[in-house]
Amino acid sequence: MRVALRAAALLPLLIAGLVGLAGAPAQAQQVAATIDSTASLVHYTGTAPLHSWRGTSRSVQGKFVLRPRRPDSSRAVIRIPVASFDSGNSTRDSGMRDVTEADAYPFVTFRGTDFSPLTWGRGASGYRGGWAVSGELTFHGRTHPLRDTVSVEVAGDTVRARAEFDVSLTRFDVERPGFMGFTVGDTIRIDAQLAGPIAPDTLASR
Repeated sequence: MRVALRAAALLPLLIAGLVGLAGAPAQAQQVAATIDSTASLVHYTGTAPLHSWRGTSRSVQGKFVLRPRRPDSSRAVIRIPVASFDSGNSTRDSGMRDVTEADAYPFVTFRGTDFSPLTWGRGASGYRGGWAVSGELTFHGRTHPLRDTVSVEVAGDTVRARAEFDVSLTRFDVERPGFMGFTVGDTIRIDAQLAGPIAPDTLASR
């Protein structure tokens, strides 16, 4: 009888333990993906006194791993060919390649080295949240630190990330071209929209 009573007393604890394991927090998941260039793009927006324009690249390359429980081990490398940006104006695009010396410095590269989840949890469609990301941006042969907040969303077997930030041309020693007496604005606005399949050995999609 005592054995039976003891087993009955332990049963709720055992059930609670199993439930606790099944309900492990979203922080236990990691997100790893290779960027799909067919589903990703990066826009830049340039300005001049009389107008603005946008160039787009659909040749984004890279990989990233986000580890909410060990953010210091998270990493990202994103690379874009400078010559792949298309603004719809071949003369302007040719000028852009000239001033950025695309032949000598063919890629824009970002390497993320410092990650911190600001918000991260599971919603109706999957894990999502915002990450503070710091790293180095290399452009025109110059490298400078960059910090931004990146939104990340996991839906099914796909992860999407988006970041928007400003780049100063003079900071990267890029000549600001002139046209009809007007000089192109120093600030270029970047809008990166990245997507890729989640690596099969990660658990973020489960």
